[in-house]
Amino acid sequence: MSIDASILIAARNEEATILRCLEAVERLHYPKERYEVLIGNDQSEDQTGPLIAHFIRDKPHFQLFTITERVGKQAGKANVLAQLARHARGPVLLFTDADCEVPPDWIQGMLKPFQDEKTGILTGCTQIIGQSIFEKLQAVDWFYGQYLIKQLTDLNIPVTAMGNNMAVRRTAYDAVGGYERLPFSIVEDYQLFTEIVRRRFSFAQRFEPTVLANTLPLPTIRSWLHQRKRWMTGALQLPVYFILLFALQLLFYPALILLALWHPVAAAILWGVKFGVQSAQLLWILNRFRRWDLLPYLISYEIYLHLGYFVSLVYYLLPTQVVWKGRTYS
Repeated sequence: MSIDASILIAARNEEATILRCLEAVERLHYPKERYEVLIGNDQSEDQTGPLIAHFIRDKPHFQLFTITERVGKQAGKANVLAQLARHARGPVLLFTDADCEVPPDWIQGMLKPFQDEKTGILTGCTQIIGQSIFEKLQAVDWFYGQYLIKQLTDLNIPVTAMGNNMAVRRTAYDAVGGYERLPFSIVEDYQLFTEIVRRRFSFAQRFEPTVLANTLPLPTIRSWLHQRKRWMTGALQLPVYFILLFALQLLFYPALILLALWHPVAAAILWGVKFGVQSAQLLWILNRFRRWDLLPYLISYEIYLHLGYFVSLVYYLLPTQVVWKGRTYS
């Protein structure tokens, strides 16, 4: 029997999260004979490999691959995914991360846009589940960033894809030569997205509970900075008009303060409009995903958002290397 999709998961040092990920995949409301799960153990230094092997021992639709070699110019996650894709049999490749939990109807939700034969790549949505103020602010930020990408996607303006909840038509993946034919990048999802769109495949994003995956927050400021540095690498590869929008966000408060020195009323109105529109958008998001626990953080998110832009840029410019999953990238 043919299968409808192949789920690809790269895992490195994920002993704390991998079982939750695999248990969520096992709970999918989809015939097990119609999908396969390919997991790549990327030289983990903990118990990730044994935990996976034990979990899948009686599940023939799961396969574990031990990744020791590199293909093309790839390294890390992209290298694992390149090798898993070689074994995948499905016409659609579904990607999630080892620290994510996909919802029960994830496959149906992610496959639906591929009924349009022009669709080459699709992004789902992800929410952060956390407890501390820092973690809650990360959750608001993830939702708002994905919301903005969704608005641009609906206007047919390509931005990026998110590799922890992504689907790619096999023919589109093969059209770019797969990850092994692409140059190495620490933002492999953005790179794949860009190449697929360049070959005139269409793109889509689903911003709805059906495909909403759970992920964990970054536990420390240091890990948050490394993630932001990775993201900045991708953001600065976007078209010039996106970089200008980023600059406007970065300069909003300095410009507002200057305006307030001469026209305080105008500055107050401008801030009120900006904060009001942003809050209305966030309230719509919280209602859509029933995340009213994030409501108390909407005001502090304004500080987090703009301070985050500034800190991200400064850290990006510092001569530091990105550390991700225990590996250092230039």
